[in-house]
Amino acid sequence: MLTLAAKLAYLLRRRPGPDGEPPSNRALSAAIQALPGHTRGGSVGALSNLRSGKDDNPTVSTIAALASVLDTPPPFFLPGWDDIAALTVLQHNPRALDIVRHLDGLDQADLDSLLRQIQDRREQLGLPHTVPADEIDTESDSGDTGRRYRRRRSSEEAAQYAADSLEGL
Repeated sequence: MLTLAAKLAYLLRRRPGPDGEPPSNRALSAAIQALPGHTRGGSVGALSNLRSGKDDNPTVSTIAALASVLDTPPPFFLPGWDDIAALTVLQHNPRALDIVRHLDGLDQADLDSLLRQIQDRREQLGLPHTVPADEIDTESDSGDTGRRYRRRRSSEEAAQYAADSLEGL
């Protein structure tokens, strides 16, 4: 079972920014806050905690915002829902939901027969015989890898730096 942090890392690697890197926490936060009707959530710190795995229990509104920004089915963020390809088909195709409902109560032999029929039909249409599940790396990231950040100085360090800079004039 994938962690929320690994799922986020996977989704963000699929959406590189102009620099070829996944979006930073700041960019992701800005995208969430720009959503219509956004009222709260999606802070840089909260996203950093989710991406690094320090927090694995986001609010429903955070899940909805992430799903919207990343164009992902919201259930993908829940534990045990790791097949993004299947979830995406279900999200975008109401008939697929209808088909899944009709599978209830069928025995294994019937399901195997239906799968063979679907695979044969896919071949007839020139589609791949099988649809492999996406391989998702189990590693998470903080969203800040490879980025340079300026170290914050304490007020005493800042005062000393300013005094040293003035002496050099």
